[in-house]
Amino acid sequence: MQRTRPFNSQRIYGMGFIVFVLLIIGLIHLSFVFLIWLPKIKDSGGAVALLLIYHVFFFNLMASFYQCIMTDPGIVPPNWGFYMGDETKRRRYCKMCNVWKPDRTHHCSICNRCILNMDHHCPWINNCVGFYNRKFFIQLLLYVYVSLIMIIFGSVFEIRDRVWTLARTPFKMVTVDFGIKTFFLIMAWAMSWLLLCTLTNFIKFHLKLVLENYTTIENLEREEGAKSKFDIGRRRNWEQVFGSSVALWWLPMHTQASRPDGDGVRWRVHYTRVIDEDEELPADEDGNSQASRLLQQGSQGSTTRSGTSHPR
Repeated sequence: MQRTRPFNSQRIYGMGFIVFVLLIIGLIHLSFVFLIWLPKIKDSGGAVALLLIYHVFFFNLMASFYQCIMTDPGIVPPNWGFYMGDETKRRRYCKMCNVWKPDRTHHCSICNRCILNMDHHCPWINNCVGFYNRKFFIQLLLYVYVSLIMIIFGSVFEIRDRVWTLARTPFKMVTVDFGIKTFFLIMAWAMSWLLLCTLTNFIKFHLKLVLENYTTIENLEREEGAKSKFDIGRRRNWEQVFGSSVALWWLPMHTQASRPDGDGVRWRVHYTRVIDEDEELPADEDGNSQASRLLQQGSQGSTTRSGTSHPR
């Protein structure tokens, strides 16, 4: 069940990263809005339209950022795994948390607890990325990326004009106000380019993981070209993170229709795999391999059919 992540000493100390991220967001956002487009809003209808579209993405960026920080990524349900029923597969036990770990659950040494479907611990959100907030993490990356594109291309002409003015104006003639504003604009624009270049491959990597139903931890352990046993098709893999309602994939909050499919504990598994000709299947209790047992069953079936058939 989704819940808000409780605060502890580790969470409080980690808020320093959040403050740093907010300062970067504030510098870029305020420079773009108040130094470039807000002064033009009276003279240009295009400025109004651009600011409206931009703030839709910016609002969703901030909402997904908040959800990444505050949403609990997923905790192992109390007493889970003590009653195994008919299941005979081996369980993993966490000695730090004293709980049985479901599939895809890992212990985070920073959060000091086990996380359902743990992807990685992200210091920039001061939280782990897990089952219940992975959607918000991907949304955050996408909304940041779109916002940066709008900022970069929406600032290019203003930056060009200011640099051209500085180049043609004697230093003593440049006003302090113009110089300071130009400095912050260029710094914010350069930072936007840096973030955009950094995020490009990062976003491609995480989208690929979602579509292939891998986590970052599982990806570190995968063999080259191997397919995840949890891969149940790209559409369903995506729905396990973003939910089944296409209309709500953009929404940075969980509702009954937009929450991830599943519970983070039980996972559908894709059993089909290719077996090499020389590969031995696991043996049964009598020491016979599954392959030989299947061959024996097949030969017995053919003998029975030939014995029961009557010549015409």
